[in-house]
Parts: sequence; C-alpha cells; structure tokens
Amino acid sequence: MSNMINRAQQALSGFMSGASVASKNIQHADDTNFARETVKFTTGSGGQLIVNIQRMSDSFLSSRLNMATSRSAADSSAYDLASKIDKLITGSTTTENGKYENLFQSSITQMSSSWDGLLVEDTPSTRKTIIADIDQVRVNINDMARSLHQQQDAINSQIKTSTSDANTLLKQTAELNNQISKTPPGNSLNDLLNRQESLVRDLSKQLDVNTRFGSDGTVRIELKSGMTLVDGDKYRDLKVGKSEFSNDYSVSVNGKIVSDNPELLGGTIGGQLEVRSGALAEAQRKIGLMAATITGAYNEANRKGFTADNQPGKDLFAPITAGASPSKDNLGDSNLLIAIDPKGYQALTADSYTLTKTPTGFELYNNSTKVVTSSADLPIKVDGLDISLSTGVVMTGDSFLIDPMKTAAEKFEVVGTDNDIAISSKAPAVNGDNGNVSSFINVRNNKIMFNGSSTLAEGLASIFVDIGINSATALSQKQTSSSIYNSANEEWGAYSGVNLGDERISLLGYEKNYQAASKIVQTSQKLWSSILEVIG
Repeated sequence: MSNMINRAQQALSGFMSGASVASKNIQHADDTNFARETVKFTTGSGGQLIVNIQRMSDSFLSSRLNMATSRSAADSSAYDLASKIDKLITGSTTTENGKYENLFQSSITQMSSSWDGLLVEDTPSTRKTIIADIDQVRVNINDMARSLHQQQDAINSQIKTSTSDANTLLKQTAELNNQISKTPPGNSLNDLLNRQESLVRDLSKQLDVNTRFGSDGTVRIELKSGMTLVDGDKYRDLKVGKSEFSNDYSVSVNGKIVSDNPELLGGTIGGQLEVRSGALAEAQRKIGLMAATITGAYNEANRKGFTADNQPGKDLFAPITAGASPSKDNLGDSNLLIAIDPKGYQALTADSYTLTKTPTGFELYNNSTKVVTSSADLPIKVDGLDISLSTGVVMTGDSFLIDPMKTAAEKFEVVGTDNDIAISSKAPAVNGDNGNVSSFINVRNNKIMFNGSSTLAEGLASIFVDIGINSATALSQKQTSSSIYNSANEEWGAYSGVNLGDERISLLGYEKNYQAASKIVQTSQKLWSSILEVIG
C-alpha cells in the first residue's frame, strides 16, 4: 500500500513539473529566442519515476539563423543608407512652376544653354544671367557635397554606436559563460542558455560570428576571420579609432584592424562600413569629378578669349587643388600637393590612389584599376593630376592616400564675374566679335567626361545610373537576405519555437493526469487509514 501511495505521489510531482514546463513555454511564446522545453518520463531500476526536462535547441539551426540574422542586418543597413544617397543625388522635387525635376540636373542643363544668348546679343543682363546660372550649379554641387559629408559623419557615428552595443553584448556573454559553467542541469541552466541564445542572436545583428559550444554549455565566439571575441569568461572589446589615412573610423580587435573587409565583418557594422567605403565614397567622388570637369572645361574656354576691355580671359572657377592624406605610420613629415592639370581635365577619373616611397623612387597604385605607375621622383602626372611634394621629407616606406575627387565638390567655387566673360576671339575686341562663344558651347557639346566618352549631360546621366544601380542592388540583396532569414527562422521555430495550441493541450493533459493521480493518493490514504483503524 505504501508503495502505491509513493508512486502516485511521484506521478503527482512529475505531472506538476510537466504543467510547469508547459506554462513556462506558453509564457515565453512571444520570445523569438526562447527554446521550448519538453518533459521526458522514464523509470529507474527501482521503479521510481524519473523526470527529465529537455531544452529543444539545435546548434546547427541556431548557427544558421545567426548567420542569416547577420546578413539580413548588414543588407538592411546598407540599403537604408544607399537609398538615402540615391534620393539625395537623383531624387526629383516639385518646382515653383509645378514641374517635377531634379534640380541638380536642371541647373547643369540651364548653365550649358545660357551661353546661346551671347550668340544673339552681348548685353549686361545676358552676362549676369550666365553668372547666375553658373552660381546655381555651384550652390547645388556645394549643397550636395555638404549633405554627403553629413551622411559620412552620420555613418561614422552609427559605427561607433553599433560597436559599443556589440561590446556590451560580448561582456554580457562572457559573464553568462561564467554562470553557466557553475550551474548544474535543470531549469536554472535552461534559463541561462535561453539568455545566451538571445545574446548571441543580438550580437549577430551587429557582427557575423562563429559559435562553438563547450560540453558545459558555454559558448566561444569568433569573427569569421577566426579572431576570438569571447572565450569562457574572457572577452575582447572592439576598438574604434581613426583609419590609417583619414578621420573615418576603423574597427580593430587586439590591435588588428578588422574593418578592411566589411563583407566579412558582417552585421549592421559591416553594412555601415560597406556603404561608407562603397556607395557613399563613389557618390562623393563622381560629384567631385563633375565639379572638377566643369571647372577645367569652362576655365579653358574662357582663357581662349578676350574680355571687353581687351584682357585675356581668366579662370571663372577657382582651380581645385588638394593635399594627400599621409599614413599615420609614416616616418617622414612630408605632405603632397595634388593639382588638376588645366588642360588634363578630360583624363580625370573618380579613382583614388596610394603613393608609396620605395628605395628607388615612388610607386603610384590605382585603388580601382590596380594599375601601378613607377617614377624615380616627384612630380608625377597621371590621369589629369599633377602630384608633387609640398613640404617636409619623404622616408622610404611612407605612403599617402590621394583622393582629390572625394573633396572636389566641396571646393567648387565661382570666382569670375560678368565682366570676366571672354567672348571675343581676339584683341583688341571689336564690336560684335563673339567668336569665342563657340568655346563655351563646345563644353556642352563635346565629349569631355570619362576620358572623352561622354558629354557633361551624358556624364551626369551615367553618374545617376551608377548611383541608382547601387541602391537597386542593395534593395535586391536586402530582399534576398530577408527571405533567407525568414526561412532560417521558420526552421528554427519549427524545432525550438513554442506552439501555443500544442502547449495548451499538454497543460490540460497534465492537469487531468494530476487530478487523477491526486485521487489515487487520496483514495489510497483513506484505505490505509481504514486498515489501520481495523488493525488498531
């Protein structure tokens, strides 16, 4: 009789545990990182009931979901930023007369056609209109450059914030590892493992990481490059510092730069880095290329003629010059001067370059085409640029980033006035001599961009297309990675997720079984009491 009561009481305890597990599952049904628990009933060698609570987690499905989370976060971040750049450059707005147009493109068209008025009549108002149209292009290009620079600053700020968030998660994961290693199997350990799953999932939104689980449940976290971030209760911070050649932020671990390959870094941080060095830098350089081409072309055209007071034409736009960015590791104290060849603007590209001092001279590396140009000394002329030593001494091994188009739009400036327009073809000027107007009209009609393959209008259209393609590609990648994430999440949910219907049925079953076992205990106790009364 006592054995019957004992077994019934074991059943009561087991069904209570089952009901508790089902209730816990229902309570966490909305937690996307919670792995449901199941109860396994077995009997020991002595017939005692053994209750085993199992956490339904699969490391392969979790790793696959973490990878999908990282890729989706990277692509979502990249698209959000790339689409802003696209809208800024190629977006249209409603003008005062109700037209829907891109103001930048319209101002280029207006500037190019303004010169036709001088073919009809050279008047002060015509000249003032030309200068006003030129200045409107300047306003648009400067505003666009300023907005792109603000985007660059915003991305740097986002990288700093995302990195700080990742460091918090790394620290919490290491602390949790310490708790997990000291906690025996059971409900408490399962709760810690669920917390661990949540931390790793949140970390995957910031970075693409590999996870390796120990037999005690602790997790080792590594970057895709193999660099360890968390090992037991120890972790390594992500450090944010200035890049080698600029004030842009780079990310390092244990003194090693890990942000040079954003796609490998993954997550939101990788997406932000990818846009900063990709779509954003490309937009800055190509708008800068447009500014530099306009500067060179119109200055050359004006220098071909003479003004009304018989003076040779001078620059209408300030010549664009730039310094190079020396590596922070340079031994020498030198800097470079980068100038645009007044007659070489047609050869300009949107590429950046790296110049390195070698034991025998200098090597100029095109960062886009990978072409290397060697020279025994400076200056070097390449792609419409004049590269010369500005100050200081260059030491062997010193390197410089040469990226003049990235800042050219910010330096785009009109310096000529209506009286500086040189439309006479010779001096002394005679009334009606507008022979040099053709030079300005040729700026519009000739193929002067992209090494003589495009007119200004065609070049701008090409820039718009390239920027639009970047945004469209980012959208496509976002949609693809989102689909992969949804698939991985569904697979994880099918194995580890909570089904409310199933859990409610289980809960009702445990309650009914508990009630039945309880009646057995009550009946057995009454029977045992009756027997004792008879005996007693």
